[in-house]
Amino acid sequence: MYLRLVQRLAIGAAVLLSQLCLQAGLIWPTPNSAFQKGQPIETFIQATASGVPESGLFGCVRNGGGRFHEGLDLFPVDRDRRGEPTDAVYAVLPGRIVHVSKTAGHSSYGRYIVVEHDQQVPAFHTLYAHLASIGTGIIVGARVDSGAKLGIMGRSASYSIPSSRAHLHFEMGFRLTNDFQGWYDRQKFGSKNRHGMWNGMNLVSINPLDFYESIRQGQVSNLYEYLKLIPAIARIRVQTADVPDFVKAYPALVTRPYVGKQLVAWDIAFSQYGVPKEWTPRFAEEAIGGRLGDVKVLAYSPTLLKQQNCRRVLDVGGTKPKISSGTLSTLKKLFGFN
Repeated sequence: MYLRLVQRLAIGAAVLLSQLCLQAGLIWPTPNSAFQKGQPIETFIQATASGVPESGLFGCVRNGGGRFHEGLDLFPVDRDRRGEPTDAVYAVLPGRIVHVSKTAGHSSYGRYIVVEHDQQVPAFHTLYAHLASIGTGIIVGARVDSGAKLGIMGRSASYSIPSSRAHLHFEMGFRLTNDFQGWYDRQKFGSKNRHGMWNGMNLVSINPLDFYESIRQGQVSNLYEYLKLIPAIARIRVQTADVPDFVKAYPALVTRPYVGKQLVAWDIAFSQYGVPKEWTPRFAEEAIGGRLGDVKVLAYSPTLLKQQNCRRVLDVGGTKPKISSGTLSTLKKLFGFN
């Protein structure tokens, strides 16, 4: 009862004072209203030490385009006398808390929270990292409303972030497998997985700012429509009779029914940065050829491939693109391949 009251008060404050409401019930994750006012990224994106605002965006924005950044870095609008942020961090949609990491040194995310928006179709998660503190009642299993206060923005991490560059790292996306621990153990990293299936290596992300912009412009009204809108950089066929955890978790991404049919393969459409956004089951009666375990590229976009310097789904070179090591790793997680 008390937690729900606190959440309702937080929601009222978020909407009334910060004008955070957007279409589709989506809330901006911080009190900064610059995005909603149509202001440039310099007014809400925290740059890296380079000072280039684009370095805080999603995509190949680091190291001259050679390093991928999974989310948005959003700077604070208020600080205390010590120069530390005091901005609240809000849940952007209703959902369930699925992971809370309270120890800064356990991850490059520092203290972070993952909320699964299980009432959306498809369900997806949002991730809130580098928090200074975690809100009262924010525990695994708790339900939160849109605009609920999750914590306070900060600069926690397993590395050093100066107070001048404190920020919220914000992601939106999907988890690849429920058996991430099995994949992790096979890699023999020599360190403990402290985050279960919500380890960053098990997460794939969309571009949050582009999604928000698409909502604001009326191009889409939800994530399902957004995934349809963004182009596929490649389509890859995996010949298997198995139904991956990903398909079971996100059935809305499957193009046609497969239950009761003799499944022999999945044709998977990948977004530019590796989200398996569309799954088409293939059946024995379609006589597609090949053998169980085969993996091959069906189609790709040369234009998109040429635009990309990092996080490649396919490697360009030779007579035709080949599946990248990163995509092979994704497929191993999705299907449990060794």
